[in-house]
Amino acid sequence: MNAKLFSEAMSEVNDKYYEEAANYHYKKHGWVKWSAMAACLTVVLFTALSVLPNYFRQQGTTPPDNPNGVIVDNPTDNTNDDTTPATSEFHISLSNLYFNEVEGISDAAPKWYDPELYDTDVVWDKDEVKNYYGNDLTPLYIPDGLVAASGNGTARVVLEKNGKVVKDTVALNFYHDYYEDGSPKLTEDVAAVKGFSITASKIGILSDCIYLLPENEVKTSDIDGTAVTFGYRSMPYGPYNPDTHEPSGYYDMYVAEFEYDGIEYQIVAEQMEAEEVVKVVSSIICGEEVFVDK
Repeated sequence: MNAKLFSEAMSEVNDKYYEEAANYHYKKHGWVKWSAMAACLTVVLFTALSVLPNYFRQQGTTPPDNPNGVIVDNPTDNTNDDTTPATSEFHISLSNLYFNEVEGISDAAPKWYDPELYDTDVVWDKDEVKNYYGNDLTPLYIPDGLVAASGNGTARVVLEKNGKVVKDTVALNFYHDYYEDGSPKLTEDVAAVKGFSITASKIGILSDCIYLLPENEVKTSDIDGTAVTFGYRSMPYGPYNPDTHEPSGYYDMYVAEFEYDGIEYQIVAEQMEAEEVVKVVSSIICGEEVFVDK
């Protein structure tokens, strides 16, 4: 308890208790005087203990060992019903996150599987994917205006003949619109898709994000104890000038790579703000929506 909180708590004690205590000073018998003072002290302590918890519940704490500025507010009860769980807020400072420069994303060459040894036409439905991964992999936070693709939650996997999973990659798309074939639609003003994709795997993601820095110099950011590698690239879009070959303009592309709960994630976001990308990543790791402070 600091001095300010104690002073504020003491101010809540009604003045009449002090007046009553002072009147006892004029009693002739010493034992009466001391009994009255003891009673007054009991009243003061009781009132202070009743008031101070209200002040404590209003205070937020910043964990001293948190390098990315996450602030966890102390739980506050929303109702008088004891069955209602307390709530807390997660804040992440964008300035404390590091975005590595990205050169590009490389897709691994398709691997051939001998049909005599593997089953290559296995399709998991949403329930099978959920049972394998423990959830449906959909992030809690999805920016306004983005729509989940119709095929989200299913996966084409490869199994050995004995049932062992050797390829378990799941892809989820969240874009502003789609063509009839289900592919993400380009925006009218910028000839590029708008939204993000999530690739997840327990075995290992085949596509590789290539950073400009050497691998041992790529920096990670901490999100609630999980190391996340963020990347950024300014992406050109067409049509290109036939003489100068200059693009019509540029848009932002962000990448986030991390491993959480035994699952490897790669998120690629295009025409999205950095705050939105961080909120998507954080909602997967924290299990709730977070607040991103610039």
